[in-house]
Amino acid sequence: MKTDYTIISEQSLENSDLTSDSDAAAKFLCDKDQKNFRPFDKGLTELLQKAGFTGDASNIYDKTDFLTEKLQAINSSITRKTVLAWFDGKRRPKIEPISRPKIYEICFALNLDFDKVKWFFQHVYYDRTFNCHDIAEVVYYYAFLKNLSYDEATKIIAEIEAAPAQNDFDGGAVYTNVITGRVRSIETVDELKNFLIEQKKNFSVWNQSALEKIHKLAIKMVGDETICKAIFQKLKKAVDKKKGLTISFNDDEINRCGLWLRHICRLAWKGKDKYSAEKIRGAISGKNIFSYAFVLDCFLGTTSGIDKDIDLPYILKNNFPSKKVLSDVLDENKVSVSKSYDAIRKTLILFNFYEFWYEIELGDVPYLEDDNIEDLPEIYLEQINSELAECGYESLYTGNPYDWLFLCAARSKDPHNPKNLAYPIEFFKSTVENLAGAS
Repeated sequence: MKTDYTIISEQSLENSDLTSDSDAAAKFLCDKDQKNFRPFDKGLTELLQKAGFTGDASNIYDKTDFLTEKLQAINSSITRKTVLAWFDGKRRPKIEPISRPKIYEICFALNLDFDKVKWFFQHVYYDRTFNCHDIAEVVYYYAFLKNLSYDEATKIIAEIEAAPAQNDFDGGAVYTNVITGRVRSIETVDELKNFLIEQKKNFSVWNQSALEKIHKLAIKMVGDETICKAIFQKLKKAVDKKKGLTISFNDDEINRCGLWLRHICRLAWKGKDKYSAEKIRGAISGKNIFSYAFVLDCFLGTTSGIDKDIDLPYILKNNFPSKKVLSDVLDENKVSVSKSYDAIRKTLILFNFYEFWYEIELGDVPYLEDDNIEDLPEIYLEQINSELAECGYESLYTGNPYDWLFLCAARSKDPHNPKNLAYPIEFFKSTVENLAGAS
């Protein structure tokens, strides 16, 4: 059954005041009264109720005693003081690798079934439910499917870790969907242990699908430098010569460049082969357009993300794409063993959003007609969710403030020109600027 928070966030996307006014959207996201998005303490309370808690849901001490007793029963290291701070709303587990074991301990302590575990991760903790390139989390995946206890799961993990690997790393990518499909077919614990020991060394590299997607999207945004650099230099030379005037430039050459430069040129277009030199110069002058950090600045108006001191929901600020986050995500050596799924997922969502709406604006999609413009938000949602699923990540969820930002932008409409296909990009950038300036 849908909770009030889910209903509020879903209904908000039907509110034309929010989808036409980036300032209103930013204020909705700020949500200082915590009425729009589920805070951790409220979500944890809902989880307790799903798990059989019948005490006073408004009494933080009753809830703390209930959860602490359950955690102590499985010998969890989580203290009563920590649990009390969660229910008091003073703290929440950070979306970082170090916190994930605690979230699993809560799930085991409350004897949750598989679906409730997924709900807790996606709707309350806001992180990937299982990283099935991590042997411990594969065991947890199996344990919740088969209703194994925490003690049984930890013993299985210990046996697998102690066993020598049977095969060398074969260098191939092991994809999440392949692993989960294989694990779902396993009937016994011994079969699970044998499989994981046999494949042990192949679990040393993760995030391959996401890494491939992000790199392809990044190149698509800036263009292949070996192809586009000469075109860019030629364009730059042309605009530098014609200060404030119209230039002539070959459309076919521009169309060989990345989506961002094509977008800039479209804004400067004055008719076949004619462009405003002033508009192009203002966008590219003194810039390295093949730098991902530069493109990030164009996407967000900042390379440093959102200041941590700004009063915004933690879920929105945490790992908000920045030069540092992007650098780590695009570093193959770092990301291939990174457990910062939140940063990877957020970068993938950002790049996909711009790819989709740039292509719509530039007319690169075969399905765009005047009579299906209203369907674009649903087409966008289907596309991004498909890409997230391929990479092993959860679909966009309206109750996640970061996801909501993109869902709202996708539904936004220019109040002055309903056929302005670039408006979702304009709306998104304006909302981010409003958030960055929030106090």
